[in-house]
Amino acid sequence: MSSGLDTPDELEVSLTNKDVQKLVQEIDEGKIVLPDFQRDFVWPTGQVGSLLESLLNGYYINTLLTLPVTGGGDNVPFPPRAVEASSGAIADSGQLEMVLDGQQRITSIHYALTAPDLALDNTKYPQLFGLSFSDVILGALEDDTIQWKSTHYGIWDDLQPDDYATQIEKDFIPFTIFRSKDSFDDWRYGMEDYANETDEISVDDVRAFDRQTRVFRNYGIPIIEMKAGTSPATVVQTFERINTQGLELGIFDILTARLYPKGVQLRNLWADALATNSDIKEYADTTDEKRLRKHLLKALALYRDKECKDESVGELSGTQFEDDWDTTVQMVNRALEKAQSASAGGFGVTEKYGFPYSTLLPPLANLLHLAENSETYPRHESLEMVQRWYWASTFSRRYSGSSDTISYKDYTEGRDWIRGERTEVPEAIQDASTVIPVELDLSSLTRGGPYSGIMSLLVLNDARDFGTFESITVHEVDDHHIFPDAKLKNGATGTKYGKTARNQILNRTVIESQNNRFNIRDRLPRDYIPDMIDAHPRGEAGIKDLLQGHFINEDGFEALLSDDYERFCQARKEELRNEIEHRIGASVDWAVSEEMV
Repeated sequence: MSSGLDTPDELEVSLTNKDVQKLVQEIDEGKIVLPDFQRDFVWPTGQVGSLLESLLNGYYINTLLTLPVTGGGDNVPFPPRAVEASSGAIADSGQLEMVLDGQQRITSIHYALTAPDLALDNTKYPQLFGLSFSDVILGALEDDTIQWKSTHYGIWDDLQPDDYATQIEKDFIPFTIFRSKDSFDDWRYGMEDYANETDEISVDDVRAFDRQTRVFRNYGIPIIEMKAGTSPATVVQTFERINTQGLELGIFDILTARLYPKGVQLRNLWADALATNSDIKEYADTTDEKRLRKHLLKALALYRDKECKDESVGELSGTQFEDDWDTTVQMVNRALEKAQSASAGGFGVTEKYGFPYSTLLPPLANLLHLAENSETYPRHESLEMVQRWYWASTFSRRYSGSSDTISYKDYTEGRDWIRGERTEVPEAIQDASTVIPVELDLSSLTRGGPYSGIMSLLVLNDARDFGTFESITVHEVDDHHIFPDAKLKNGATGTKYGKTARNQILNRTVIESQNNRFNIRDRLPRDYIPDMIDAHPRGEAGIKDLLQGHFINEDGFEALLSDDYERFCQARKEELRNEIEHRIGASVDWAVSEEMV
């Protein structure tokens, strides 16, 4: 009887090696390439330096895993891309080596030996790697021997291989001299000539440098080579196994590999999404592109009525993928547009603070799509349902932890509610009345999702700048203390307050990011509020209206004029609590919160 299971393919491999100079040469020639699903080069300077130290000392650096493919041929299982910071060209004929495991290592070696115009993960400017000449000739091949210099400063952008005097003066020999056998020989003979002309070093010193770096120049990097023609499925499965022990690939990268044999080029789809959707492009530029790609795939999974756990996303079918992708991209772009809007129906998500929880985006995109295309209810009622869910989830911290299961539950309940197939309010809103007073203490809230949520509420409430009296947009927002931090710390109001009490959300509000805080600085409210009244065209009435936008009522206004911090915080707390209840469309038992304090 058949078991119904596929018989696994036998994995055939061979062993070889390649020295560092040959490696760099073949990267430059486009003969060593990467599969398109590989993650980007992410090693910082320290890791590059540690790798170079290992090579200098002949330490084992683990094997590369490669797959032979034919340039321009039909046996390429995945779209190839050039090694980062290389020429970018890929050979269109002959045998190529596609590196499945070892990208960070080969890119680091190529970077050190070619000094490209590329900043590393932890640097703003490109780096030039080099060796301490004095350390090397003494045989001290340790981590301090490896140095790196920013090419943005001083001589390092123009240090030539034949500038022997500067290299000895700075005790810095660039790794670029090792790029090829010829480049090293030219450097060695030139440095020997320089040694004959100066008393600073000797020819023996140059020869010692030659001996001490020979292991590096001849280092044979071990390579495990898979058999040409290995099935894409076997390659992907092998690749996934390897990456559970190394630099973990994101779900986007894994799905890129899995979908390519189905004719779906996910990276190209993502590039098109960035090029044609302004809100997605802006959000990717100002936040985290990798995270946004993952959220988009999770939104697609929900759109297909599937859970958005990584394993579910990784198993998304290639059938009608491009159509579903296009729909999801439009949904996410629309959700970002609505999220960053301060107008009616928007969510007031600011560029500075972002979403209260970015994991809200996949269900939000789907629920907004349903609401805006609903035929069961009037459109405004459906959108109000989404608003209630969003704010309930924000202030109950519903998405503060692992949220994949919650996202699917919220999506399905919200979907059925919007369609009129469910009469019961979704769990997120039901639970909010009892969860929010437990999870949300405004008197100690200084950061996190609810903090960002309240900043959004201020923008939506048309909070105006204390100095210009103009509305604040989601792109120009900053925040500041209402009662100055230094004054509260020093007891200027009669009590010395601790850090949390000074920085609580009740004492923070929004201003324009370009404003120099002229009207506040380190002055107490009783000093700067009268100045604001004098400057406003409508005087005291105008300032009271302005403060209402910051959830500061009449009692709060009187507390400001008398520098009564406790009274002010209590008055503002009541206003914010009322606003939260209004947004979730339900009453909250705040007494629970007071009892816990």
